[in-house]
Amino acid sequence: MESTPDKPTPARKPLPVGNSDWPHVAAHNWLADKTQLISGLLDRDATVALFTRPRRFGKTFAIRMLRTFFEKTPESNAHLFEGTRVWENPEHRAEQGRYPVISITFKDAKGADWKSTCTFIEYAVAQEFLRHEDVFASPECKAEWRAASDAIRMGRSTDAQLSSSLGILAAALHAHYGEKPVILIDEYDSPINWAATRGFGEDALQFFRNFLSAAMKDGEHCRLGVITGILRVAKEGVLSGLNNIKVHSVFEKDFADCFGFTEEEVQGLLATYGHPEKMPEAKDWYDGYRFGGLEIYNPWSLLNYVDDGFTPKAYWTSTSSNDLVTDVLSRMTPRRRDELADMFEKGECLVPCPGDLGPYGTIQNEPRRIWPLLVHTGYLKVLSGPDDNDQAKLAFPNKELRRVFRDEILNPMCRVPTIGDDLQDILASLTRGDAEKFRKSIEAFLVSSASYFDMAHEDFFHGLLLGLLALGRDYYEIKSNREEGDGRPDIAMKPRPNVQLPGVILEFKTPKVPPRASQKRIDALLAAAAREARDQIDEKRYAVEMEAAGLRVLKYGIGFLGKRVALAK
Repeated sequence: MESTPDKPTPARKPLPVGNSDWPHVAAHNWLADKTQLISGLLDRDATVALFTRPRRFGKTFAIRMLRTFFEKTPESNAHLFEGTRVWENPEHRAEQGRYPVISITFKDAKGADWKSTCTFIEYAVAQEFLRHEDVFASPECKAEWRAASDAIRMGRSTDAQLSSSLGILAAALHAHYGEKPVILIDEYDSPINWAATRGFGEDALQFFRNFLSAAMKDGEHCRLGVITGILRVAKEGVLSGLNNIKVHSVFEKDFADCFGFTEEEVQGLLATYGHPEKMPEAKDWYDGYRFGGLEIYNPWSLLNYVDDGFTPKAYWTSTSSNDLVTDVLSRMTPRRRDELADMFEKGECLVPCPGDLGPYGTIQNEPRRIWPLLVHTGYLKVLSGPDDNDQAKLAFPNKELRRVFRDEILNPMCRVPTIGDDLQDILASLTRGDAEKFRKSIEAFLVSSASYFDMAHEDFFHGLLLGLLALGRDYYEIKSNREEGDGRPDIAMKPRPNVQLPGVILEFKTPKVPPRASQKRIDALLAAAAREARDQIDEKRYAVEMEAAGLRVLKYGIGFLGKRVALAK
């Protein structure tokens, strides 16, 4: 009698549902061969590789595989790789078990503030120092390395010791073994995303810039570095210290088949467990992700689907939190919410979707970033693009994700208050330096909202604009007629510590217009008033304090009369 999926025979090994212990899975469970990841890394010149994939797509499992392959251990792990793709190449085979390995995960490094988050980071790093404690007792170990190791393991490290700890451990291993270590960092962006949504994102960014570059920059003490996370952000952010990194996101073709299941692997899985006829159902529910143009299945959902007796449902729902998605949704304008709802109804859309998300600190402030954010986090897939204008056609990967999108995106979004699109456009154009759009947005608002007689005095215009810009108080400390430099600018906007946006100075002037002046004359006087206001910003050094703090400052002189506005930048 043929056995059922929940009573495995030798040909039907137990499924590794929720098990990321690669050596155990390789020895005892069904396993999809992903060792082409190892071969691909060995064949490329880049010292450091960043892999970004949605949650539950095997990133941690891949890190454990890499550690098992590269790490020099008392007992060889070579037998676990016999018959795999990487074992077919003698040069790659020779790399097995050759190097010391540093392997750290930051998935749980989340505290109520930066100080408590550092405690979790220190604990994660300390586990790896403990794993290599014999290295710090060896003659090759420098006194300062040993002192840092003792402090970190006891939870008493200084800021400098903790931020340089990865570099210290890498240098100590290199000196002890005579081989540069392989460095594996899992979920590097978990504490950064957490911090960015709780007001201490800049602290996290600065720490991880120093932490990663201390060990991996220039490859002095790093044979190979592999970093995993969910989001691809601009390199000038947290990865700015790494001049030797190659990013492999969901948009790139390289390594596209190394995370998730290919169609051939799913066919093999279903056939092994006795139900090859379930392929159409599995495809309908769990296929549809596109990594570098390649169709990929969700491995977490597929394994649960088979293990649960081939019952189709949304296994991916609430497998972990996406704090950054939630934070961006809380800032959605009515227009963006309508676009998301329209996406759900139509099933696809053509929207701005650049390959990366920009620097940390700007993601939450740009609601339009929701589209690439939803691609990176796995809610949507790219059908085509992005093109030269960063336009891409997006769609739901499958039935499962359509339901997850409804439950985790649309339903929570409906419970969050919104802000006006017009006001959002005014703030966004101002902080991006788009002077003409800012001017047009202000004029449009005045035309639709203010009486001509309301505009008789500068105080009214000043108060009106100050009220509009109050929308940005989450991101800026906004001062009105407060001392700056050698005077008092009308409005000064200083970005808050956790926000990576430029400072803004605004100065207003109302021209004196003679009776019966022509429209051409009025326009000329408005432009002159705007230039005078702009010159005053420099003459009275209104931006000196922000510039001294290293901030880029946008300076606007504004001339206004009635509902007409001129602007000088």
